[in-house]
Amino acid sequence: MTKALRAATVAALLPVSAACDGSARDVPPAAAPGSPSAFAAPPLRLPDAGAGGACPTSEARPWSRPDQAVRVLGPGPVYPVADYFGGGAVLGLRDADRQRDGTYEKKVRWIAEGYQGPVLVRAARIDGPGSASARFAYTGEPRDGGHYALLTHTDSDLPGTTTVAGPGCYAYQVDGTTFSVTIVFRAEPAPGPA
Repeated sequence: MTKALRAATVAALLPVSAACDGSARDVPPAAAPGSPSAFAAPPLRLPDAGAGGACPTSEARPWSRPDQAVRVLGPGPVYPVADYFGGGAVLGLRDADRQRDGTYEKKVRWIAEGYQGPVLVRAARIDGPGSASARFAYTGEPRDGGHYALLTHTDSDLPGTTTVAGPGCYAYQVDGTTFSVTIVFRAEPAPGPA
């Protein structure tokens, strides 16, 4: 091997060998696009219904696959199933839904269509004080003031729950890499037996 070729080979291998020493371990790997660390939660931008004001509920719309749901709320691509809400977008609260801390926990299933990737669902009361949250039952984790999950299929069926402080006007903000939507609903005492 000639001196010039040997020098070029050594010069080419120096960066590779430097990357293998202990100092390279201090550099964090780049986040993969679908990884949790790559998703930055956008700011929460919910409407303000004001105390005593009208609750601007989202309109329920028919769902294309009646084997999954009859109606959904919001523009998608991740939707709460409106079948769990009463007429319109009303979450009926029963005594049996009341938790020890005084909040109400209701089953609300979600459907995702045509979207694969991270999703963050946050909820809040928008007409006064009071807490709210939403979570998926079998996937995800609490993060950024909501529930975060990585959807691995373009069509997902996501059992979940929504918890509210009591009757009032509430909103979800649903964020993914390609969308950010707000869905408004009311919570009120359910008619009929508790």
